[in-house]
Amino acid sequence: MTKIILDHINIEERLPHSGKMSLLDKVIQSDNISLTALANSHLNADNPLRLNGTISTINGIEYAAQAMAIHGSLLSDISQAGYIVSVRNIEIKKPFLPDIKSIEKQEPLLIYVKQLMSNENGFTYQFDISCEQESFISGKITVFLSQTR
Repeated sequence: MTKIILDHINIEERLPHSGKMSLLDKVIQSDNISLTALANSHLNADNPLRLNGTISTINGIEYAAQAMAIHGSLLSDISQAGYIVSVRNIEIKKPFLPDIKSIEKQEPLLIYVKQLMSNENGFTYQFDISCEQESFISGKITVFLSQTR
């Protein structure tokens, strides 16, 4: 059985997003440099990222950004607004995230983020999103932290 560090309610408390835009369900691993989360929201017919019945894999960046925000909130008691300033080295391996029709079992997305750099101005993470041990998207995201609190 997978140990749950944070459930959906605890995750939503740490994000500026709420309701259907709070995409992550569980955090199952976290340490000083990385975090692993699970999400089932890609299976929801009313997912706000869904367009014409599918979710483009590029939307995985939002899943990764939410995992990064959760990781940052676990490392610091200070809550600061963050803004994505750079998305690099993106590798899209499939055009769409899996959905109920494309996978036999309703498996969650596995979102892995690893912090590469951090300072008072922001941070950079490497990320990978997979499902059933198949990677869908990976890359790097840099976030600038607002200096107003």
